[in-house]
Order: sequence, then structure tokens, then C-alpha cells
Amino acid sequence: MQKITGNSNVLDKYFSEWVMSLHLKENVPFATKEWNPWSVQVQVDKDKIATKEFLYGLVDDIFAEVEGRDDGFLEIDRKLLKIVQLGPYRIVIVFPPLADWLELTIVRPVFKLSLDDYDLDPTLRHYLENEAKWILISGSPWSGKTTFAQAIIEQHKDNKHITKTIESPRDLLVSDEIVQYSFSYGSHEDIRDILLLSRPDFCVFDEVRNVDDFLLFKDLRLTWIGLLGVIHATRAIDWIQRFLGHVELWIIPQMIDTIVYIEKWSIAEVLNLSLVVKVPHGMESSDLARPVIQVFAFGSQEAVYEIYSFGEQIVVMPLEDVHTTKAQSGMARHALWSIKKELYWMFDFDFLLWSRWNSLTLYVPTKMKSRVIWSWGANIQSLEKSLGMSISVRLFSDLPLLGVQADQEINAKWTRMVLTFPQEMAGRDVALLVGEEILKTRIDNRATINVSGKGKVNSISRKWFVVIDMSDLQ
Repeated sequence: MQKITGNSNVLDKYFSEWVMSLHLKENVPFATKEWNPWSVQVQVDKDKIATKEFLYGLVDDIFAEVEGRDDGFLEIDRKLLKIVQLGPYRIVIVFPPLADWLELTIVRPVFKLSLDDYDLDPTLRHYLENEAKWILISGSPWSGKTTFAQAIIEQHKDNKHITKTIESPRDLLVSDEIVQYSFSYGSHEDIRDILLLSRPDFCVFDEVRNVDDFLLFKDLRLTWIGLLGVIHATRAIDWIQRFLGHVELWIIPQMIDTIVYIEKWSIAEVLNLSLVVKVPHGMESSDLARPVIQVFAFGSQEAVYEIYSFGEQIVVMPLEDVHTTKAQSGMARHALWSIKKELYWMFDFDFLLWSRWNSLTLYVPTKMKSRVIWSWGANIQSLEKSLGMSISVRLFSDLPLLGVQADQEINAKWTRMVLTFPQEMAGRDVALLVGEEILKTRIDNRATINVSGKGKVNSISRKWFVVIDMSDLQ
């Protein structure tokens, strides 16, 4: 571990050995974040108040020092926002009215690690150095993503690879041999042209945030430049959500072969991707085969996630949680939301869906069945074709019902009703079918359902109602 020391005449005095960031707001006490072994703590000094005069004077001093140093850059220069890189310090300055008061956030790394400091398994280290060419580093803020990216960069430099970085702002602490590009002074097209013409062996993209970033990441990756990206994610698998909508799903395994998830400055998980054509886990019929991204834990031959499209939705299926019973197939658990969305858009009446194997049963009111079949038949056939499954239409009277009775208690104003069920029904999700209207609810721990509203109370008391067990309805 190499400790990082500041070299600013203006800022060094505010940073002790383990201070990671200084947070200043007009008329508010000084606040710092201090790094302790594998944790971050906030310290507030109530004896130091950031006055308006002090903050504007500090801003002037920072800009004066930037102008006299080769390692000082004004990375973003907007009317109410300035981002400055001064040696190891990154300074974010926000002026009112963009912020309610003048605000400065000054961040710096407190240490620099090499791959040796991570105590990697020899197989994993050899893989990261020699075989993994398209790595994505993910993790939450302050988890150590950039620190690990720096270790990878230095290792490639030591292996005599021509290495460059894309940053905005440029805050990676790397050797002088590493060229650092910034979007602050060049467009995505400029950076793309530079990298494709200069042909580095390895490039680090810190961080991938917006649409243009994702498109540039894809272009660079598909040119076969060794590429490492850094992205925010709160779980190892959550990186996929950042890519969806920006990059076609089936291109992702061609862009990324390895995901390294960082947590508390250490490697928490390493995942690998592959693309196959198969029937997704939990489905039965071979007619449902489709391209599936399989996600493996490093060194494992068993997938831990499957990612695939189902209709218009993208399913990220954790395989360890999949129930393979008929009533709870993978299709039923993850695809019904998209189907219901289409049906809610089509219909202006209540309905229920029941999944069974690779088919769906759509339950509708008696008077609506003919309209569903004739008026919306073409829409349902189109939905069946896109989902690769059949949808049959039946009546509410065909529903599987629970043979239970409930006692009714109604208040004097007929605005509230309490339905009391046998105690063994407590905690169950049910639906009340009142005439041809559906009321989805849950029986509480006292085995009761409280119904509010004069209209609902009247409907339940004056019409027949039956109870449907929602555990069988997806």
C-alpha cells in the first residue's frame, strides 16, 4: 500500500493522513470523511464555520494555484459549476442558485494499491493479467473501484502494454507513461478517433455514465482494444441494468467477458459471461428456446444467473431462487408482468391470470368473453406469438375457488365491513370475486379483511362473493 500525500499549498493543511474528503457549505461547520480500516466515518468540526468570505477566498486561491501548475486542470467550466483537478485533489465548486449556498467538495485518495496488495488467488491473478481483455469493474461509491482500476493499469504498464485512460475528470493516479484523456476538452468522437488511430493495447474507461459513454464503450470494445470500464452498481449483477436500453442485450457478452465487483476495497465477486441458445431455466417447452446470457461465478461451470428477453421485458433470473414447480415456473414469476401490462392497456374491466406450465389462462366476466375473443382476438394472438406461449380465455365462474365462508360485520353507516375467516386462513393472499368485480387483498394475522367504502360494502353485502387463493394466480 502506497499512501497518497497532497502537494497543494492551498489544500494540504485541511487534510490529515486519513482524510478522504472535505465538505464545505456556506455558514455550515467543516465536515470531513475519514478512512478507517474498511470503513468511512464523517467528522464535523463545530468550531470551524465556512463563512462566505472564507469560501470565496478559498476558490480564488485554488484557481490561482491551478494556473501555476502543470498538473492543475479546470475540467468542467460552467456558469454555476466548476470541477477542478489539482494534483491528487478533485474539487467540485457549486454556486447558487444551482446550490442553495456556495458549496465546495474536495476529494483525494488516501492510498494506492497494486495487485500484490489484493492477495489474489494465483489463477484469478493470471486470468486478470493475461486472459480477461474486456473487464467491467462495478461497486458502490467509495467501495474502491477506481483504486482497483489503478492497480490493473499499473500492472499492464509493468507488462509493457501501451495503456491509456478516459476520465472526466482526470483523477486516476497513474504513472507518467500513461496518457489520460478527458471529455472536458474533447468530444466522444474525438476520443474515439484518437484511440482507434493510436491503437493502444489497453484502455481504461473511468466511469461509464451516460448514453454517449455506453456507445463509445461498445465501439471501442468491438474494435478489439483491451478495455476496462468502471461503473456504479450496488450488487454484482446490477451492472446489467445500467447497460439495458443503451446497448443491445445480445451484444453485451461480446463487450464484456468479466465483471469484478468491489466491496470495501477488496474483490467480493468475479463473474463471467457467455451467450447460448437454450430454453431458459424453469421453462419446459423447446418452443421457448431463445438466446440466453449465462452468468457464471469465476471458476465455476454452473450458471448463477440467466438473462434473456421475454416479450418486451428483460428477465434477470437468479437461478438459486428459481422454483421449478408447475405453478411457479420461471415464466410465471418473471414474464406475467409484461403480459398484464399489455392486457391492462387493452381491457377496461377486471380480469385474472393463472399460469400453468407454458400456457396462461385469462379469466374474464361472462358478458366480456365474446368481446375478448372477437374484438381483441388478434391482439391476443399477437401477444401469444411474441411470447411463445398460448393464452386461453375462460370465465370467472371457472376459477379455482377456496371453499371457505366468512362472517360479515358492518357498521351502522355502511362504510366499513369486517370479514372474519377461519384462523388457518390468516396471512394468505386472496381475491374476492364480487359479482364480476375483483377485489385483491390479504387476510391479516387475525384472519380478517377490513373493507372500507360504502360502494364496496354494499356490493359485498348484496351480491354473492367467493374467495380465490392468489397463491395459485401469478
